Amino acid sequence: MHFQSFPFEQDQSQAFLFSFYRTYDVLLYSNLSSSSSFQSLQMHKIRSQYPILDKYTYLNTANHGLISQELIDYRINVMEQMRDQASLYTNTRNVFIDEVRSTIAQFVDATIENTAVIPNFSTGFNTLIEGIDKQSKFLLLDGDYPSVNSPVETRGFNCVYASINENLESNIKIACEQHEPDIFCFSVVQYISGIKIDLEFVKQLKDQFPEMVIIGDLTQYVGTERFRFRESGLDIMLASCYKWLNAGDGNAFICVKERVKELINPNRIGYRSTKNVINAIPEFIGRFEPGHQDMIAFGSLKLAMEVVLKIGLDKIQNELQHWSETAKVEFESRGLLEKAVVNRKQHSTIFNIKGSHDLYNKLLNHGVITSLRGDGIRVSFSYFNDNKDFARLLEVLDL
Repeated sequence: MHFQSFPFEQDQSQAFLFSFYRTYDVLLYSNLSSSSSFQSLQMHKIRSQYPILDKYTYLNTANHGLISQELIDYRINVMEQMRDQASLYTNTRNVFIDEVRSTIAQFVDATIENTAVIPNFSTGFNTLIEGIDKQSKFLLLDGDYPSVNSPVETRGFNCVYASINENLESNIKIACEQHEPDIFCFSVVQYISGIKIDLEFVKQLKDQFPEMVIIGDLTQYVGTERFRFRESGLDIMLASCYKWLNAGDGNAFICVKERVKELINPNRIGYRSTKNVINAIPEFIGRFEPGHQDMIAFGSLKLAMEVVLKIGLDKIQNELQHWSETAKVEFESRGLLEKAVVNRKQHSTIFNIKGSHDLYNKLLNHGVITSLRGDGIRVSFSYFNDNKDFARLLEVLDL
């Protein structure tokens, strides 16, 4: 692996050498503790799909996942078939989209008849809440992703809030007991802080408040670990897939459980809303697929899920757990984390570290790609990141 060279001042050389030896210890520790299957030939094969990793330290999956060479080759092949066969190829669209829906349902353990493909989270979520009784009371998380909160707030629903901090689950439970909301909408992983809700708590919450509809945004979560929708406390899940699934733009999905279909009445409709390959697409879920679907985008999603399954969700989960724990220790030792993150037992691989625009620029000038979010700098680790990526980040932070 080769990093792009970035010049730095002569008077920083001693600091650089100090940070090098310090991060060497971190690298050695990581080699001992990280999953061996990801520090071998498999990791080399994974990283070889993403040429950007030879030039930059990419710690920005929470902003946008990477596009693999395999995915590019697939998309080119689809476009060539469209060019050469025209409608002979595109007339297979309905059959193909049903195959995509089947792949999604298997990936998250949902039922195919209650799974729909959508172009992005926001399109599906807005369609969903347009069909909700305007008198409904919503529980939201204060400071959650705007694509979750804004569509609810701007439609005039009665909204109550729970705070996002180290006591997230307790805050939610208290809000449910005090306000008795009809619907609870939230992101499983927070886009700024990386705080991840305890999904076992969500299941218990559903048991305690069985009539409350629970809607989860899994955009910053899906593809990071094994998830079984039917066994979860969620009634509805939606996710865009351009981040942790590395599926490219224009693809997302929604899954619902049977009981909530009687409570929500989406009003969008189109040809595919009533017909698919068997001319019997369920009416409720069909409301989320009113028009023709992008075969390239949704084929990319199907391929991305197949790639993740081939690597192994358990392996990915173990690798990400390693990065979550290792990064938290190093960031905490440098005083870079907020109290809310430090005091939680479990965390995602998204961290918001203390730093200004100057630090963001310094990282970028040294080839480390991150994002400015909230009051700090967001870094995020995916399964394709390796020990050298982490050591490189610490080197620059310690300059």
